[in-house]
Amino acid sequence: MNPSEIKKVLSELGGGANKRLGQHFLIDQAALGAIVEQAPVHPGAIVLEIGPGLGVLTKALLAKGCDVVAIERDGRFIEFLDSRLRGNDNDTFRIVRGDAAELDWMTVVGDREWSLVSNLPYSISSLALRMALWSPRPAEKVVVLVQREVAERAIAKDGKHSLLSLMVAFASSSSRIVRRVPPGAFFPPPKVESAVLEIASMPLPERVEKWGMDPQRIMEIAKKGFAHPRKFLSSNLGISQDVLVSVQITPKARAENLSPEDWARLAKQLK
Repeated sequence: MNPSEIKKVLSELGGGANKRLGQHFLIDQAALGAIVEQAPVHPGAIVLEIGPGLGVLTKALLAKGCDVVAIERDGRFIEFLDSRLRGNDNDTFRIVRGDAAELDWMTVVGDREWSLVSNLPYSISSLALRMALWSPRPAEKVVVLVQREVAERAIAKDGKHSLLSLMVAFASSSSRIVRRVPPGAFFPPPKVESAVLEIASMPLPERVEKWGMDPQRIMEIAKKGFAHPRKFLSSNLGISQDVLVSVQITPKARAENLSPEDWARLAKQLK
């Protein structure tokens, strides 16, 4: 859809883009293609989409052969999407009305393998990544359009880790930015640049094998370490600097200086 078509449809549905819900509709074909190209298609698997809006991405995913279940909070779009995408008794698309931050995603996707593919509302980006990667049955793959700053923090592009990048690292086998997306790729345009982020999730047993313990425990320690980011790590964790030295960590290190491997070694020492 171009901006004129979006305006027309929104007018017919009774209003414009909902700023409170962070609605920015994708109008750039290249960005759309970058998302869809990475979307997995497996018999019996399902794609979960958060905030389908007017269904541009949804329609492209269905055309690729994906089975899609979408969660939409804005009631204006429910009937529109249902009539537009479920014609001829299409059983490859289902829409659930509700707030994705509050719904049980495992109930929504059922017992099928699943992936998260979405143009995510900025306000839910980090939460959605956590819910996809750390649920009882994690998503097989995550392909999301998010604020560029969030995507870069998720992969620790500047070499400094955050709780977000650790959350991604401990739960995935790979992560990368597929494409940067300018504000003009949306209507209305946001004030910041976006990016397509791709994450390949790691099955739960493999996470324990790789890191030598349950990554949940490592994250619990990391959260304490980041409680006061400018303080030395030893102070945040209430340990002596000798403990850090014993696992090859600089005595006066701060939480952001540690790699996932550093956190894993430290967690084993503290358990």
